[in-house]
Amino acid sequence: MVKGTTTPAVPSPDAEIAKLKSAILGIDQFSQAGFSKISSIARLALSALETPARPRQDEDIANALTAIWHIADDVENCINCSAEEMGANYIDDELARRRAATPVSAMVEGAEAQASVRGAARTP
Repeated sequence: MVKGTTTPAVPSPDAEIAKLKSAILGIDQFSQAGFSKISSIARLALSALETPARPRQDEDIANALTAIWHIADDVENCINCSAEEMGANYIDDELARRRAATPVSAMVEGAEAQASVRGAARTP
């Protein structure tokens, strides 16, 4: 008998299937909640643009588009996180190459510019 030797626990196929089902359920939940919000906001914004009798409120439309942007980012992050937890996340190799070719200073400046645009869109 060999002392101190342990065999790593191998998950059963049923446990793996249950874990995968749980991840898929979470992804479906994220997508339904987020995409239905995006759809509703987009329909309202389009309706506002198509109503001739009502004066157009550019700030309302900007806020709607900003909400769509944020919801889409949140849903993307939640779905990606679920996929990463399962070890099955998609990696865009072309995007990774572009990011690797971009100097860090340009990425920081781009992030700062994006943050200022988001902040400006929220300012009343």
